Amino acid sequence: MTGSRHYFIGVQIHEQLAHQIKKDVDARSGLYFQKWTAPADYHVTLVFLGAIAKKRLEHIIELLEKLSKDTAAFPLELYHLDSFGQKEKPRVFFAKPNESTPLMQLREKVKKAVVTTGHPVETRPFHPHMTIARKWDTDQPFVEQAPLREVPYTMDVSSIALFEIRPEETPRYHAIKRFTLHK
Repeated sequence: MTGSRHYFIGVQIHEQLAHQIKKDVDARSGLYFQKWTAPADYHVTLVFLGAIAKKRLEHIIELLEKLSKDTAAFPLELYHLDSFGQKEKPRVFFAKPNESTPLMQLREKVKKAVVTTGHPVETRPFHPHMTIARKWDTDQPFVEQAPLREVPYTMDVSSIALFEIRPEETPRYHAIKRFTLHK
């Protein structure tokens, strides 16, 4: 294994958009969470890898390089807010991208590449999301949130990245390899 580092493959939210989303979320009242995600860490995970052997990680990188050459850039829209866990006391608060065909196809291609190397992949259904905060932190019940704004935030997904998780740092997620979508 490559030390105790953990990895995932995902779509990084563009810096300017991430800061705008953070600003818009901060303008809301009644959001009491213990942990807030730094805008630099905003992303949509495609496949979580966890700890992984260096040789297998190198093989995944090779497959992602090939995959990116056959994948076209596409728009990603973030609009809806939702949560995981109990509705009145959520454990994760997130922005949900539209589950567009290109996003779901990209996820399947990445998953297939990882599985091809023999690495295990999450078996639960894929629910793309961008985590904003974690762990509800008050006795008051969580109130369902209106959409982020009237029109979706939109960005072009022109690359995916292999991220290394560094929990002791901020930002926590470091793109150690980017794969430009070429088609």
